[in-house]
Amino acid sequence: MNRKILALNVALLLLLGTLGWMLRAHWRQSRAEHAATLSKPPRPSAQIAPPSPVPPEPAVPAAYLEVAQKTLFSKDRNPNVIIDVAPPPPPKVEEPPPPLPGYFGQMGLGEPVAFLSGEKGGQKGFHVGDAVGPFKLLAFDRQTITFEWHGKALEYPLTDLKPKDPGPTAHTGAPTFAPPEKIQSAGPIIGLPPEKGEVLGMQTGESRLCVPGDKSPAGTVKDGYRKTIVPGPFIEMCQWEPIK
Repeated sequence: MNRKILALNVALLLLLGTLGWMLRAHWRQSRAEHAATLSKPPRPSAQIAPPSPVPPEPAVPAAYLEVAQKTLFSKDRNPNVIIDVAPPPPPKVEEPPPPLPGYFGQMGLGEPVAFLSGEKGGQKGFHVGDAVGPFKLLAFDRQTITFEWHGKALEYPLTDLKPKDPGPTAHTGAPTFAPPEKIQSAGPIIGLPPEKGEVLGMQTGESRLCVPGDKSPAGTVKDGYRKTIVPGPFIEMCQWEPIK
């Protein structure tokens, strides 16, 4: 028994020594590998550049519109410029034309003459271009007559200028036109009925007409007028022209 126990102890001691040797050899190998690893120079690695940062967006003025329009010191601040617009001038009231002269007839032989009422009443002959009160006679025919007043041409029918018959109504103080005198014809001479002893006829502008029955020859001088006889297509036109 003692030999078996002794042999067993010897075997155990050998096993324990073997295990200790193997453990030491493994430890020494680990230390050698660790030292070899630490002694190796470091291997450089490729450096990758970092990604570029995203550039900021450009400033847009419209994004700061609310900031520009408002301020802590003025709530009603805004970029709208208030333009004071002057009120339009009141409409110009046109002055109505003055009363029109009365129309009593016209004569177309030679230079046409329109018989109208003058400023002092009565009848007077006017040629184109003559002043008829505040008006200027521009043109006339058998239907219409045209005046100039304040640079405007005013055309009226002759029926509007003919004197109206007041009838038996009471007098209201309004001015009325005298009825036209009867115009008579005596052969080649046309005019108004003359008064007894009168030689010069009705005034037509600067000239005067001959009276019916005037037998004085052409060239006769009387009261600053000279008698002229102008031959016409059908009859002769007799008138007295002022001596200048």
